[in-house]
Amino acid sequence: MEAIKKKMQVLKEDKENAVDRAEVAEQQCRDANARAEKAEEEARILQQKIQCLENELDSAQELVTDANARLAEKDKSLQNVGFFFFK
Repeated sequence: MEAIKKKMQVLKEDKENAVDRAEVAEQQCRDANARAEKAEEEARILQQKIQCLENELDSAQELVTDANARLAEKDKSLQNVGFFFFK
């Protein structure tokens, strides 16, 4: 009878340890999920910033292209004016 009580006590302690480990694991899982959600939100924010920067870059490139075209026109007309002065 004493051996049975001892065995039951050991099983009870094993169960309590298992429950404790499960609770710790569940908390770690919740913490990991919270960190993952935070990282996903940060990634979404960074993606939005990247999109804004890409749009700004496209606009800047268009402005540079337009400015270069105007500069080429001015340069060409200046060469034509200079050509007439030196003839």
